[in-house]
Amino acid sequence: MKARGTKSAKKLARSEPDAGPDTVNSVVRSFAILSALNAKNGSTVLQLATMTNLPRATTYRIISTLMKLGYVERGNNHGAFFLTSRVLDLSKGIDGQAWVNEYGKSLITTLASDVVWPVSLIIPRDTTMVMRLSSDFESPMIETRFNTGMLSPLLATAAGYAYLAFSTPDVRENLIASSMADPYKKLRGTSAQLAAFRAAMPSIIEKGYSFFSAYSHSTGLKRTAAIAIPIMHTNKVAGCLTMRFFSSVLTKKQLEEKFVPIFKDAARSVEAKIA
Repeated sequence: MKARGTKSAKKLARSEPDAGPDTVNSVVRSFAILSALNAKNGSTVLQLATMTNLPRATTYRIISTLMKLGYVERGNNHGAFFLTSRVLDLSKGIDGQAWVNEYGKSLITTLASDVVWPVSLIIPRDTTMVMRLSSDFESPMIETRFNTGMLSPLLATAAGYAYLAFSTPDVRENLIASSMADPYKKLRGTSAQLAAFRAAMPSIIEKGYSFFSAYSHSTGLKRTAAIAIPIMHTNKVAGCLTMRFFSSVLTKKQLEEKFVPIFKDAARSVEAKIA
């Protein structure tokens, strides 16, 4: 057991980046200690120093700092050190989103190749939607390109419509209430937008996709429309696959006959993998 833990930690230590002008060595060493404890939770300073190839004094200072921050605790006055549950807080930002890196990138690449129009994977973040992956910078069929990380409103986007429509009623109403009170004006919903969503919701649920064309939160989307198909996981919307296009180019019939089936198949394939 000791050999396995030591080997794992040393492997992590060897993977540290070389020192350079952009490298903060104290951060590198701190993560080496955390990685060592993750490999062998319940180690002494001497064991951690050996596992990470760090001086004992340096190891002790890092451990003391991590204890003050609440990420490490000591079993007793002279005992080994253990990770605390607070380290789990560091993963909350990616909780339930491991599938994005595992399946999302290849999925977006395939979809972009199939449909040519810009496609995106958009995931919920509190009362907004965030563009997690996209083919914006690869697609020739586009007027305005957006960087990943762009936030968009719930009540004024195809992805927001899909997220709301396929959420449970209580979640939906809580999201709507929060959206209507969003402190950021570009993300805040309006009474007119809410009425438009409620009118569209029965069709969205029946057809399994949302359509939106009245974009107002970005001047680069005035000629644009979009469709969105939800990706479901444990009865929740984990994300939405979207396609933007010029509203004057594609009809609803063309969308439903050609493009919607492609995106539904893609969404179902991801759902099967993350089930």
